[in-house]
Amino acid sequence: MKIGREYDKVTAGMPVSQFFILGVIHRDIEGPALLRDWLDRIRPDVVTLELSHYGIRFRREFGEEYKRRIDRILMHRKERGEPSNKEALASLLSYISIPYEYEVTSEYATENGIPFYLIDMDFFSYMKLRAIEDLLSEENIEKALALDEMANGNQETALARLYFEKGIEIAQYDREMYIRDRYMSSKIQDFIKGNHYRKFLHVCGWQHLQDPSNLYFPLNPIKVFSHDKALCL
Repeated sequence: MKIGREYDKVTAGMPVSQFFILGVIHRDIEGPALLRDWLDRIRPDVVTLELSHYGIRFRREFGEEYKRRIDRILMHRKERGEPSNKEALASLLSYISIPYEYEVTSEYATENGIPFYLIDMDFFSYMKLRAIEDLLSEENIEKALALDEMANGNQETALARLYFEKGIEIAQYDREMYIRDRYMSSKIQDFIKGNHYRKFLHVCGWQHLQDPSNLYFPLNPIKVFSHDKALCL
C-alpha cells in the first residue's frame, strides 16, 4: 500500500474535489498534535470523522459517572500500594472519554468556519456501548488495572508501524469495518456531489486505509498516515 499517493487527477489540473483520508492511531499520545498539524497542512473545506452521533451522546451523558468509578478504584489501589496498568487504564477510558479526534477536528472546524460531520453508524456504537455497565463493573475494572504492564506500549501503534513500515498485515479488516466503510464512503460521495471544487478530509482509524474492497476508490483518495513524516503536500 502506498501512502500519500498523488493521483493524476490531483497533479494534472484541479479535479472536481480533492479527497484526503487521514489515518490516525486511536489513544495515541502524539495523536492530538499530529492531527492538528495535518489539518493545518491539508487546510480542508469540509471534515468528516469516523465517529457516530450516538457515541458522542453516550460519552457526554455517562462519561463522568464511569470516570468517577474508575478514579475511585485507582485511588483505592494506590492506598493499598498496588500499581495500575496504564495501557488498561487508557483502554477503559477510551470507552467513556471524548476522543481526541473529535476535540481536535471540531475545534479546527469552528476556528475556520467549515462544515464538520460525524458519519459513522450509530448501530455498531450502540452494540458496543450497551454492554459497558458489565465491562466497567468494579470487579472488571479491578481485574484490568491489575494486569501486568506490557513492555511495548500502545499495541495499536505497534501494529500500525508493522503495516506501514514493513507491509505486515496483522490487524484484521473484518466485515464490520467493511459495512461501516461502505456506509461512510457513500455519505462522503453524497457530500462531494453537492459541493464541487472543495477539498474534503476524512479522519479515521489507520486500519481503514487498507480498504481492501476499494470502497473509497471512486473518490480518488489521497491516503495519509498521521505518523508519515516524509509526505509533502
